[in-house]
Amino acid sequence: MILTKSGGFLGPLSTLLGWIMEGIYNMFHSMGVVSIALSIILFTVLMRLLMFPLSIKSTRSQKIQAYLRPEFQKITKKYKGKKDNQSVLAQQRETSALQKKYGIKMSSGCLTSLLQLPIFLSLYNVIQNIPAYVGTIKNLYEPIANAIVKTEGAHDMLAQFITDNKIPRVTLQAFSSDINIASDAGKSAVNSVIDVLARCGNELFEKLKVIFSGNSEVVSAINTNQADIIDSNQFILGINLSEAPGWAWTWALIIPVSAFLFQFLSMKVMPQQSTGDPQQDQQMKSMRRFMMIMPVMSFFVTITVPAGLGLYWAISALVSVVITLLTNRYYDHADMEAITEKARLKAELKMEKKKAKNGGKEKKSFLDRMQEAAGGGSSSASEEESAGMRQYGGARLKSYTSATSYKENSSGDRNVKYKPGSLASKANALRDYNEKGDN
Repeated sequence: MILTKSGGFLGPLSTLLGWIMEGIYNMFHSMGVVSIALSIILFTVLMRLLMFPLSIKSTRSQKIQAYLRPEFQKITKKYKGKKDNQSVLAQQRETSALQKKYGIKMSSGCLTSLLQLPIFLSLYNVIQNIPAYVGTIKNLYEPIANAIVKTEGAHDMLAQFITDNKIPRVTLQAFSSDINIASDAGKSAVNSVIDVLARCGNELFEKLKVIFSGNSEVVSAINTNQADIIDSNQFILGINLSEAPGWAWTWALIIPVSAFLFQFLSMKVMPQQSTGDPQQDQQMKSMRRFMMIMPVMSFFVTITVPAGLGLYWAISALVSVVITLLTNRYYDHADMEAITEKARLKAELKMEKKKAKNGGKEKKSFLDRMQEAAGGGSSSASEEESAGMRQYGGARLKSYTSATSYKENSSGDRNVKYKPGSLASKANALRDYNEKGDN
């Protein structure tokens, strides 16, 4: 049943998030503001801010890889046109070595999404089952549910009511009028009825009054609490957050449309920089095309679930847009050389710690072992390429001049002087060597 709090591995997390939601609602309630909508909005913003550290690591990794694009392009150019297995594996090893040197993890975005999944499912439970987690809201429904449970034949009447009005996601527990509502079975039956009541707006409450007109206690309890229930569930333009928007032309469609638009914007504002590595760029494009399905999915989901869930989804997407725009703006004006160098030092320190734990030897990742197996177990090639990558370990990137961006000086002299040992001098020396080879 819905009102029963989620069990399993999501149970503790749902309970924790439920406490937060209840605290927010009670804070507004103490100020005389009775609004689930405001509670959901503040709750969503707070959750997105708490999850921010999970996403910022992925963004930083993408920005660093984009900044190192000239280095990745050099590897690509080195193996351009070479399709043999050994060359392909060698290119993968050098690319992996460069990523490892700067702590770049291509899987960080996927890991972030996986970590967010249980949080999202737990939030889904909380927002869909507000009375189960917010005691103040449950207290509004409980007198009505108690009166209904004690009514003769109430179970069959309520079951027919659910069928006639096509109330979704509700499983009514069997009960009889002589059940002791103070017992565990009685409490469970009351919770089951609250599941039904939590899906009712003014129209359905009026129908319940007619169905249970023979029991004045039910009618009285509805009359006493109906206005407060509706007020707590009310959103702008008369939208009831406990009801699904559906396909009817009502103001409630604003929520699914907003969820679609904000989700679409969140996809569009994501960084689209390429790394210079064709294989990884193609993977990123494929992932991005797949992610563009999300806005459509959000529309169809939010149109069939209670509007409160749709409000959460829409606000979550809107906050994501704002955070992404601010993050992009920060990195557009940040000193990427300093950030990249800091990432390199951090990755180096992390690697040294791993070596210390492994008896001074570098512990190879699963991908490294797979590549070695595919290449016939040739670790010497990998070490040789890693040594080549370490050649540029202390190089700074600010003065780098790529082959595509290189320009002659006013006298036509291409022998521009660079600081000895700088990455620019090494890169241009390599370019001159390749050009001599081509001639």
